[in-house]
Amino acid sequence: MYIQIPVKTEVIARNEDICTQGKFEEGKIVIEMDTRQRDYKTLRTIPRGASIQWVNVRTFEVQELSSFAWSIVYRVTTADGYYQEGGERVYFTPAVEGLSTQKKVSDVVVRLAVFLSIIAGLGYRKASWLMERLFRIGVSKSAIARWVNEIADTLPSADELVKLLHHQQEITEGHLDELFPLGEKACVIVLKDEHGRIVAMEELEKRDEAHVKPFLARLKRLGLTIKTFYIDHCQAYMNAIKAEYPDAEIQYDYFHILQNLWRHVWKELCRYRKKVKARGEASGTPWYSKKLKALAKQLWKYRYLFFKSDKNLTLEEQEKMLEILSRDTKVSFIRGFLEKIWPIFEEAQDEAEARKKLEELRQYSAQQPKKSGFIKAIHFLDTHFHNMITFLRVPGVQRNSLAESGMRILRRLERTHDGFRSDKARQNALKIYQAVMYLGWSIHDPPNLSKISVR
Repeated sequence: MYIQIPVKTEVIARNEDICTQGKFEEGKIVIEMDTRQRDYKTLRTIPRGASIQWVNVRTFEVQELSSFAWSIVYRVTTADGYYQEGGERVYFTPAVEGLSTQKKVSDVVVRLAVFLSIIAGLGYRKASWLMERLFRIGVSKSAIARWVNEIADTLPSADELVKLLHHQQEITEGHLDELFPLGEKACVIVLKDEHGRIVAMEELEKRDEAHVKPFLARLKRLGLTIKTFYIDHCQAYMNAIKAEYPDAEIQYDYFHILQNLWRHVWKELCRYRKKVKARGEASGTPWYSKKLKALAKQLWKYRYLFFKSDKNLTLEEQEKMLEILSRDTKVSFIRGFLEKIWPIFEEAQDEAEARKKLEELRQYSAQQPKKSGFIKAIHFLDTHFHNMITFLRVPGVQRNSLAESGMRILRRLERTHDGFRSDKARQNALKIYQAVMYLGWSIHDPPNLSKISVR
């Protein structure tokens, strides 16, 4: 049974004047095109009376996306044309809009491969496999890698993209963090803005003031007037910001605050658990030894529960934790210590109240040894407290940074590409990601960003 249905693609829509016929042949849909059918006399203003001659006639096939059970190809017949003007031959080579005669695929195929690899985060190998299975396109992963670089080269430079993003939505916040690429010693510093956009990144030999300052100076030169920076407690960031943006506010990211505090308390919990286990093994009383070993096992099995806030605990987890706390005063103290940290940042309404809660934490831990993790945690709070509570002093400043979400995006891109082989490859991936996610670059109608300039 034969059913005739219309086939419309971007290439056909842009080249209807040279489409001659379509047919089913050897398990594929063939759309024939002949570039010689186009009205070049009108398009090229060929002199009246001059005729076009064709030489070097050739035919080749170009792959197209297919949602059918069969692949779609364009069978293009073309040639080199010439005509007489002023007694001389003028040569030209016809072009077919929307496809590449060199790549032997349509432009949409190229852009889909780039989308799957970068935006969907599949990487070259998986993108190649998926295009074969879903769209009947046979393309190698090395070809996709080349296409990614070619597409990136058509986009504006990294600096121009920063200007475009700033022009689109003014950037007044800088969420700053770093990524350590797989298998590399250097780090990559990354800036995300308050609109959730990854604005810029740069590979640095070291994460110190001397290397961070040029990155911030570059942002300043590009016109970014950042009023608030969100960072971890890295002193290099602090010094570089004060040097390049002396009037900017600094807020330490809540995630990194807790991460550092939890590290000290975690060591205390692990140290105590080892002591309990050692006492159990050394005890000569069977029932007491069994009791201590069981407690040590429980402390390890449920160790993460003590670091979760009540609102994030399930009912079952709450019951299990209360059971352990009721049996051991040391673990109860650890949990109490953590429960006095959260309110400093989550319940305090102003700086005075936050400092009062910090003092309560200090009094709670007054009897602990000076070298304990609890005292080290309080020392960390005392040292950096001013920049931890900027959100309570300055209107508009938030408690949390958006940098971690940017890190996850870049890490996903990196892992799916088995690690970027160069900084340029990483920058190319980011340029494409910015163009698609923030600047409207699409598969079927990509804007020509290379021709956009922002003064």
